[in-house]
Amino acid sequence: MFSTNSISQHLAVEHRAYVALYALQLCQAPREAVLDAYDVTEADLELYRAGWEELQLNHVDRNRPMPRIKLGE
Repeated sequence: MFSTNSISQHLAVEHRAYVALYALQLCQAPREAVLDAYDVTEADLELYRAGWEELQLNHVDRNRPMPRIKLGE
């Protein structure tokens, strides 16, 4: 079963959304399990996706394309 670090419960919604987006990008668990584990909604992911993508651009490995995730499934 998918489990999260207990520290995530102390994070703001924005940061939990970022972590959830990373987890979804890595396909760590089914989408609903990730949303439940990080206590975020699809609306939270949509709201913070632009900021997360900006972070991705700042840390991208130029030799490896980044996988894209679909929101709203």
